[in-house]
Amino acid sequence: LDMIRTAVNVCGDAAVSCIVAKSENELDLSIYNSE
Repeated sequence: LDMIRTAVNVCGDAAVSCIVAKSENELDLSIYNSE
């Protein structure tokens, strides 16, 4: 149960950091979309 909560927390933090970076025009979409 603790591992699931940690995984959700990490995914949520990553998603929020991407949203904030995009809103601040700090997200380089060419790097973000590269493979």
